[in-house]
Amino acid sequence: MSEDKVDSNSEAGQSSDKGIDASQAVFKRRPLLRACIDSFNYVNSISQDEAVKVRDSDRATSIWLMIVSIVTVGAMVIPPLAPYRMPLLLVCDILIGTSIFFYIGNRFGILGTFNPRQALLSWQLMMGATFFGIFLTINLALLLGIVVVLTAPPDIPTL
Repeated sequence: MSEDKVDSNSEAGQSSDKGIDASQAVFKRRPLLRACIDSFNYVNSISQDEAVKVRDSDRATSIWLMIVSIVTVGAMVIPPLAPYRMPLLLVCDILIGTSIFFYIGNRFGILGTFNPRQALLSWQLMMGATFFGIFLTINLALLLGIVVVLTAPPDIPTL
């Protein structure tokens, strides 16, 4: 029976010397919003901690991704670039795709250093973030399609 015991407070970073049934541990979790806020605050605090070492390549890919994103937004909104907009956006799209690939690739190796539970939870978070990105992309495309349809002049010929 002791193999079924789980330290439910270990996720919250608290120590506990009493075991709880795994089925009961689910009900001991913090509320969803509280857990998200606490996690965000934790990551924010450790990202500003000088004692936490970050590889130069990780820092470089973060900065590069930010620069390419700013250039892409600039290419979309700066009027003098209008004649070159599509080729410029194509180049920016390739640069952003490459930057994201290297951004993720530089950080992916860390999964091998986690214990199995941490690796699985990290993988699930990555998959959830991927599906959420797909969801947002599809819904943004639908929203833009609705806006185009509703704002198009009635005299435009249709196919």
